[in-house]
Amino acid sequence: MTDNDVKTIAKVVKTEIAEALAPVLKKLDEHSDKLDNHTEALMSIETTLKGYGDMYEVNKDKIEDLDERVATVEEHLGITPQK
Repeated sequence: MTDNDVKTIAKVVKTEIAEALAPVLKKLDEHSDKLDNHTEALMSIETTLKGYGDMYEVNKDKIEDLDERVATVEEHLGITPQK
């Protein structure tokens, strides 16, 4: 077996492997695209949830302030709060 024979065999093997991997690589690209889409969706959900968390904190503070004001009014009027 000559050096030229080895090169020819190597070239044929490379071609065969490339042809065999083509469908696998195509499917891998499809999965990568799908994962990219899911990543974008998850980032959007994360942003939305962070916004809800921020609103919760603001509303919680306002509810506590309102509760304090109502308690003061109830105390001043002699009303017993119902819980």
